[in-house]
Amino acid sequence: MSDANVKPEDAAARARAIIEANVDARVEAVRVLADAGNEYDIADQQLKLATLAHEHAWTAALASGWSEKDLRATGVKAPGQSTPKVRKRRTTAPVTTPNTEA
Repeated sequence: MSDANVKPEDAAARARAIIEANVDARVEAVRVLADAGNEYDIADQQLKLATLAHEHAWTAALASGWSEKDLRATGVKAPGQSTPKVRKRRTTAPVTTPNTEA
């Protein structure tokens, strides 16, 4: 214990500041979470609209006389087809030999 007496009002004020800082941080976390959720909802809606537009464009191309095989040959992606993953090239480290000269 310290030699000085602690004023109850000062201790209470420090306790309140600690609690309020914790509450502020928690409230901010909820604000950030809500913002991220809203951004997700917007992106999800945009994805649905883009998917629908892609499907309509594909159907229109088929109706104009294109075959699926020919459309794929042009390099366009069919609806529902995922984007191909880019494979990383493996590199091998050069083999080093220890220097045995003395």
